[in-house]
Amino acid sequence: MRSECIGVDTFPNLANAAREFIAERLETIERNAFNDYTPEDMASAQREHELIEGEIVGLATLLDAAHSVAVMQHPSVEHLLRHRGFGFEADRVAELVMAIEAIDTTVPE
Repeated sequence: MRSECIGVDTFPNLANAAREFIAERLETIERNAFNDYTPEDMASAQREHELIEGEIVGLATLLDAAHSVAVMQHPSVEHLLRHRGFGFEADRVAELVMAIEAIDTTVPE
């Protein structure tokens, strides 16, 4: 498992595809080649752009936090929770660790 934070670097193609999609949409509306678009269309696309950027930042933050929990050792968060009787919570942490490990094995460094 990688030890650094993973953030958006984990899914660069996903982030780039979203950014390219909205950039093309904004360009199409701005060009308005067939006079199909209104100022409301542009405002809507700009809001969508802001939402996409916010989701990318949110995903990066979530992945960084999950990765930080997944790499904790000696004793692990899962072990501490289980030892104190929090089996359900420990199981969720174990699932989180497995998910992060799966991401780490499928994403090139």
